Amino acid sequence: MGLLGSLYEWLFRKAVSPIAELVGHPGAPVTARGRVVPCDLIDSPLAGERCVYYRYLVEEWRRATMNVGGAGLWHCAEHDEAMAEFYIADETGRALVEPGRARVEAFLEHSGAAGERRAREWLIRDGDLIEIRGAVADEIDDLLDLERGFRDPSTRVVLHAPEGGFLTIRVLGR
Repeated sequence: MGLLGSLYEWLFRKAVSPIAELVGHPGAPVTARGRVVPCDLIDSPLAGERCVYYRYLVEEWRRATMNVGGAGLWHCAEHDEAMAEFYIADETGRALVEPGRARVEAFLEHSGAAGERRAREWLIRDGDLIEIRGAVADEIDDLLDLERGFRDPSTRVVLHAPEGGFLTIRVLGR
């Protein structure tokens, strides 16, 4: 997103909705803020940390064919991105986050270089404070929720990308 898009989004951003208020408003576009509660954890490839999201990039230095003064470029040697389903929880409740068509803005967690290779990794971990924008809220029966009491209702809010669009997940802090 460019500077004008960021400025427009900042000026006209939607108010954050408490999760408990999303029940009963299916299909409504929302902005939610809360802490990550994992359904499942995955291992990040570079640091081996348990997380709900990772993106990593390994680059190699390639010298130019006409080597004048050590000129060259960094080229992508390998990269990957993965996200597991997770909950976002605030003081009013929690919602399941469906990771399909999500754009993630996370902190650079690990970086390093050795010789002519360098690597970077971005993560979302259990307990991170996040904001989800551009999501659509719907209701589902979440029968696999292990935190739900036996007699508690199974209805949960699920946040997902709108038809033909994306939701943005932004890490705000630890």
